[in-house]
Amino acid sequence: MNDLTISNLQTILPEMDAPNKQTTGESPSPFSDYFKSSLADVNRQMLETDQAINDLATGKNQDIHNTMISMKKAEISFELVMQIRNKLMAAYDEIRRMPI
Repeated sequence: MNDLTISNLQTILPEMDAPNKQTTGESPSPFSDYFKSSLADVNRQMLETDQAINDLATGKNQDIHNTMISMKKAEISFELVMQIRNKLMAAYDEIRRMPI
């Protein structure tokens, strides 16, 4: 599973360039690509958690600790994506209400 740590976030999030720094010609990936990959990662975590719960319920796996940790990671990831979505929707509504 993908652990959410500071060093991991630094590799996931795009590096912010200083304003006077010249770019190398590469265009940064759009935020939509980052958001789509985040949604895919959250979905993968949810599916893995569902499988771990099914394995625990059927007796294939007796490790309740890792199952509970997997459940909590999936829950936190989902809550993070929902908060990002809520902030994006609030920003969109604010921009929409601006006078032209």
